[in-house]
Amino acid sequence: MKIALTGFFNSGKTTIFNALTTQKIETSSYPTPADIFHRGVLHVDDPRLRKVSNIVNPKKTTFAQVECIDVAGLIKDNPTHNSKVIKQLMDADALIYILRGFDNLSVPYQFDKIDPLRDLTELEYELIMLDLDLVIKRIERMVENKKKGQKINEAEMEILEILKNHLENGQSLRTIKITDEELKQIRHLNFLTLKPAFAVINADEKSFNERRFKDADFLTICGSLESEIIQLPQDEISNFLDAMGIDEPVSKKIVRKAYEILDYISFFTAGPQEVRAWSIKKGTKAVDAAGKIHSDIQRGFIRAEVISYNDFVCVNGDLNLARQKGLLRLEGKEYEVKDGDIITFRFKV
Repeated sequence: MKIALTGFFNSGKTTIFNALTTQKIETSSYPTPADIFHRGVLHVDDPRLRKVSNIVNPKKTTFAQVECIDVAGLIKDNPTHNSKVIKQLMDADALIYILRGFDNLSVPYQFDKIDPLRDLTELEYELIMLDLDLVIKRIERMVENKKKGQKINEAEMEILEILKNHLENGQSLRTIKITDEELKQIRHLNFLTLKPAFAVINADEKSFNERRFKDADFLTICGSLESEIIQLPQDEISNFLDAMGIDEPVSKKIVRKAYEILDYISFFTAGPQEVRAWSIKKGTKAVDAAGKIHSDIQRGFIRAEVISYNDFVCVNGDLNLARQKGLLRLEGKEYEVKDGDIITFRFKV
């Protein structure tokens, strides 16, 4: 899974990126060059995996990982800069809009006042315009190729015209109703407003718990506080969170939201060498989940031995007891993996 942070410059993206990935990228009050971006890895802290690991006591425990990208901030009405920035967003699975909610005169802003809702509207508009530009150029290229006698994908051309009208009306592509077959025709273009997205308000320490932010339909965090949290010893974090009125670190909130909008779940593999979490789309078949681990396992798939997380804990990891109780099931290729399943794949190549 790959998520990308985007927003207008000086909204606090890099501060939040640092809190997510425990990096220490320097921040600046000046716009970052469009070709500058940062990559990091966010470990998905799943308490279920910790429990399984405590039961199995493996040599190694591996949490699922989310790749996180921090791109340069967008600049209103600057399509040249913005078009360069979006190149780093194209292969992201989901976008996180960082909206400025803090008022700090020492950190300049391109708008006259702090207004996260206004920023969200402006940000969506910028991305809509970038998608529209992509559609127009794609249509022009296809028309030109057709004039030269080249064969074009007429189905793609048809859906592009529909998308063009939708974008020209100022609407993101997330709001358009298209079939799965139509989606296949344009998936390769990686439209930004077709990607799942959610917004995060980056407030200051004094206001992040205020009702005006709590009532908004967004995650509200304090990036500066979150940056302090990652510097603390592990045994001090809980007391600090309680003192500041923070229920959990930003990383957990953002990962949970990302899983939700991408429709992702986790399954586990457990053995004496390693206990590991794997992220897959909800509805993934057992044979495809096997391919997540290794292509050879998918190719030589025989069966999957499956036990739910709750049942695994109930028998304290004793799979022989689980068999006796009928809790360990044998599933075939078409089985849809459930969230929290602990699976042993049997295969032969």
